[in-house]
Amino acid sequence: MKAAVDIRPQLFDCRPMFFDTHCHLTANSLRDEFAGLTARAAQANVTHVLNIGDTLSSSRDAVVQCSQSRVWMRAAAGVHPQNALEWTEKSASELKQLAAHPAIAAIGEIGLDWVYDDSHPEYPGATRLRQIEVFREQLRLARELGKPVIIHNRESDQEIMEVVASVPGTTGVVHCWAGSPDAAQRALELGLHLGFTGLVTFKNAGLVREALALCPLDRLLIETDAPYLAPVPFRGKRNEPAYVPYTARAVAEIKGISVEELAVATMNNGLRMFG
Repeated sequence: MKAAVDIRPQLFDCRPMFFDTHCHLTANSLRDEFAGLTARAAQANVTHVLNIGDTLSSSRDAVVQCSQSRVWMRAAAGVHPQNALEWTEKSASELKQLAAHPAIAAIGEIGLDWVYDDSHPEYPGATRLRQIEVFREQLRLARELGKPVIIHNRESDQEIMEVVASVPGTTGVVHCWAGSPDAAQRALELGLHLGFTGLVTFKNAGLVREALALCPLDRLLIETDAPYLAPVPFRGKRNEPAYVPYTARAVAEIKGISVEELAVATMNNGLRMFG
């Protein structure tokens, strides 16, 4: 006798799925709660996460976390401009070796930071020239490895674009977009994506929203930058991947589309770049 066929309708989770393309889960304020953070992300339907390193040490830790995650997770490895003085002749070979790990989807977080440089009164920083050298060297390594880059830009729009233009073939994203619409247009012309965070929910972020409005949907990513920049209504508190839907709703409203359409587009963009 044949077994009866179950023809009852199957229930599926039809909520939109989100990709947090930038968070720092190795940060001191997050690392001890990793299991809870990824569980809450899953509950919020944040199904994909890119875990970002900012030193070689934190990049290695991010790789380890990928194997412990309750959601799909990949890592990025790189040396942040605030840590540019840590870059040595050995760093490139160490980063190249680390980038061969299958969990590493990108080189980053790399870039320029004209606030936390040698002129900052409370930070030893790195000279701007050294930041540029380290940034360019990591861009070249990423191109050699065929990996996208995660770019940090703080008050260095012109120099960022000049350095990227000097390394043709660079792909990736300027994360946590905080620059002008004109700078955003230049980044798009260079073939880069733009990543938007909880900044878009802040009242004083009008220029960021203008840049978002001009960004094509197929070049847009959403991110938390956790533990920083929590969106409204969590502004001022510690951020985490589970808060991506709050940013997504604000981004969708600015773009004049549904949250579902935005989620599909940004998921596809993230998977094309990092999947």
